[in-house]
Amino acid sequence: MTQGNIETDICLVIEGSYPFVTGGVATWTQRLCEYFNKEFTFSIFALTAGDKTDDEMRYTLPENVKECRHYNLFDNSELKAAKPVNFDKNELLWNYDVIRTLISSHGDRILKPEEVYLLEEIIENYQAGFFKHFMTTESGFKFITELYGKTFGDYGFLKYYYNWRDIYLVFSRTILLMDKMPKAKIYHSVTTGFAGLLACLQTALYNKKSIITEHGIYVQERTFELSESEWLKDFYLRKMWIDFYKVTSRWQYRTVDKLVTIFYGNKLLEKEYGADEERIQVISNGINPERFSPAIRKRAIEKPYHLGLVGRVDPIKDVKTFINAIAIIKTLIPEIKAWICGPIEEDQRVYYNECLSMVEMLELEDIITFTGPVNVIDYYRKFDVLLLTSVKEAMPLVVMEAMASGLPVVATNVGACSELLNGIPTIEKASALGNVAAGEIATVLDAYDLAVKTVRILNNPALANRMSNIGIRRIKQFYTSQMVKDEYEKIYTSLLEDKQTEEIPDLDSIIATLKS
Repeated sequence: MTQGNIETDICLVIEGSYPFVTGGVATWTQRLCEYFNKEFTFSIFALTAGDKTDDEMRYTLPENVKECRHYNLFDNSELKAAKPVNFDKNELLWNYDVIRTLISSHGDRILKPEEVYLLEEIIENYQAGFFKHFMTTESGFKFITELYGKTFGDYGFLKYYYNWRDIYLVFSRTILLMDKMPKAKIYHSVTTGFAGLLACLQTALYNKKSIITEHGIYVQERTFELSESEWLKDFYLRKMWIDFYKVTSRWQYRTVDKLVTIFYGNKLLEKEYGADEERIQVISNGINPERFSPAIRKRAIEKPYHLGLVGRVDPIKDVKTFINAIAIIKTLIPEIKAWICGPIEEDQRVYYNECLSMVEMLELEDIITFTGPVNVIDYYRKFDVLLLTSVKEAMPLVVMEAMASGLPVVATNVGACSELLNGIPTIEKASALGNVAAGEIATVLDAYDLAVKTVRILNNPALANRMSNIGIRRIKQFYTSQMVKDEYEKIYTSLLEDKQTEEIPDLDSIIATLKS
């Protein structure tokens, strides 16, 4: 979509997801726009991991999305082409002093007036030349060596410098994208990280309203990725990245107008990473339960029993553990059939072929079928138990859909799975559901545990159908799309109506006073 000059009600700031990547967060984003097709207008500002074209979008944008801009977060061409700013002596000393304060604050506060001023100067006047200064000038290099001596001086400088440079490049790219963002009254990021940083800078610099909805905990996810990375083996280099993510996330928690997460376990983690517990609002994902009512039936009443996994063929979904679990279940209940329902992404062909080899090695060719994309409702009706074997999830829609279909679930203990299947006693104590289970929680990567708990359900039809009934009722009572729409409508309306009662301070006069 071409860039315009309109102002929308809400700009959704996305990182590495919608509208170019399918998945839970992207689906949530699409549905959020669709909820408010008549009430609010949206623009999309998408940060991508590579160059994208509009033709590569995986979603058809709803009519109320008036503009979509997308930028490669790792495109440093602007910085490479820039000429470094040559500061006079007073500017140099003052800028360096402000940056030292920024770095040493560790994100424990909102920005001071002089820090706001400097960031505005970078965006509106200095632009890429400011960042180029630190990479090419003698004084900039001297400043970096000073930081090195105060932080990681016991380690080798060369590795430190290039790691610092990698962090610096993506951070500077983020700051420079500020003047490319669409005009909006509210900036709503679906994560912390770089997207959240942009949304919160709109609040800190220009007094715009901001929201962050954190699906997975960004710091935790990046820490996991870094611990697994082959290119970053040195402890202190990983620590530099992790500290950067922690600092920026903590600052966002302090700055954002509304901090939302999708389940209660996340709320505890956000508090652990520096968020004020009183500021966190939980708005769970929701679905339309009526859509899945055609799949409701009695479960585990007739052999062969039908088992399934719904999700893309990907290591995160741990399809191999599902295959191993089916092999174990077959030894206990021979009359079973199993399906793996989901797309095979092109970049996961190697993993898919490994899964096929496992099926052949375990002699499960007549038991397990890979379906590719399907109408999931047809399979929710077919299955007797749904298995979710993922090693990482936030609040998986597939579990909610299975529950609404009256399908017992055996899921690994990731994300909100325990909350969904077992309930939240503090929330559900006033309802007849209490904390009655709609399925079983199993250990991550433990095929035997998954198999045993699945067999327990299959061998007990009364248990299976009690779980079925609880799942249907829990979704209808606590996890509907209408509830999600109502909560976000309250937030959007409140922020749009919240007029600024105090005048924004005259930063030029503040800075003049500080400099004097």
